[in-house]
Amino acid sequence: MNKHLKIVSPVVLATLSSLAVQVHAAGTAAGTPVTNTATLNYQINGVDQTAVEAEDTFNVDIKVDFALTRLLTTDPNETSLEADNVTIASVQITNDGNAPTSFTVDATNETDSTLDIGGTTYTDTIDTGTTYSYYLDDPVNGTPGVLDAADTLLSGPTAEIPADETVTVFVTVPKAEIDGVDQDVAISSVTVNGVESTVDGTTYQLDTDDNDPTNGSVDDAANPNGADTIEIVFADTDQDNSETLVDALQLVFPNLEGDGTISNLTKSSEVISDPLNGTTNPKAIPGAVVEYTITLTNTGTANATNVIVTDAIPTDTAYLESEGIKVALDGATTPVAVDPSIASYDAGTNTITVNLGTVDGGEDAADQETNIITFQVTIN
Repeated sequence: MNKHLKIVSPVVLATLSSLAVQVHAAGTAAGTPVTNTATLNYQINGVDQTAVEAEDTFNVDIKVDFALTRLLTTDPNETSLEADNVTIASVQITNDGNAPTSFTVDATNETDSTLDIGGTTYTDTIDTGTTYSYYLDDPVNGTPGVLDAADTLLSGPTAEIPADETVTVFVTVPKAEIDGVDQDVAISSVTVNGVESTVDGTTYQLDTDDNDPTNGSVDDAANPNGADTIEIVFADTDQDNSETLVDALQLVFPNLEGDGTISNLTKSSEVISDPLNGTTNPKAIPGAVVEYTITLTNTGTANATNVIVTDAIPTDTAYLESEGIKVALDGATTPVAVDPSIASYDAGTNTITVNLGTVDGGEDAADQETNIITFQVTIN
């Protein structure tokens, strides 16, 4: 309440405010005592009289305010279902209030919804299971912004987050609870609520699930802003101590098999020469040289790793070691001789082995890698 005082001579009124100031983005820290002392100086018959003082103190109340943002601002979360726990949402919680605050995090499926991320619209096509786990990112002992072994599995609310600080929570489900194909999307919503704030050793409950901001306050109706009183005010978007963020998971798999109509792994043969015709219209007769070509393309959106191709030399033919194995790697179009660590022939098993390593995939066809392998045999 604003008080207006009319100053009349010879009375001089001096006002002094004393704050143990700890200022955050949301303002002065909760629990800070604000003391105001008014001093009255006056004279009688020109003689100074003893100053008179009046003092008032109140505590700064708890302002509950927080914001949610997606950790990934331009892309959805992605998985090839390699890890046991799959991150379906990555949420950053920023405490914009003026007191350390703990938070609960709860996720749920968003069925048949859409979400714009970085200008791309993602449409929900699958639902995940609901065996949710929540991990608090540890950027000191682990990799910041990446779910790893250093992160803490939450069994309840987060620890109290200091004012002005941001933490990341990963929401996961077991990979067994996700069923889909390449580029399927699961959209989930994550709701966060403030739970407790500790001020000067006293812990205040912020809510009892009915969004009543007076539940956690020490409410003194006779002196609501007194020196011993700290009340609670919800200052988040809807002033209800609740914020919700929507995030997406996209399945990204390599595709080395094809679409059921067109195979991504093909093999062809061509007669190069024969003993009678040479290279002019050669035929597949004994003594002829035949070249085999193996072509592999990854049309999926994820890279395929540790890709190894083996091929047993056909019966009634002999591997032509003088020509060796040639490979076109990383999208090259002309096969060339490569290091034996990449391509080799085992005479004991009469088999060739080619280690292609990683074969890139991508959403764009230009990013989908094709590898070519050639080798030659003679017909017995």
